[in-house]
Amino acid sequence: MISRMKITTTSLAHLGLVAGIFDELDIADTIDSTIPKNREHNIPHSTVIKAMCLNGLGGTV
Repeated sequence: MISRMKITTTSLAHLGLVAGIFDELDIADTIDSTIPKNREHNIPHSTVIKAMCLNGLGGTV
């Protein structure tokens, strides 16, 4: 008897690599030290920029 399984996959493409390199190269520290925080926002500039990069590459953040 042959059993049929439904297999689904999700392609992460290159988004995981981009996020990993972003963290590995400490780009967040460079961004946060370069762009001063002038207001009382809860999210650091580096997080917003990383999300914008990943979103621009086709990911959903």
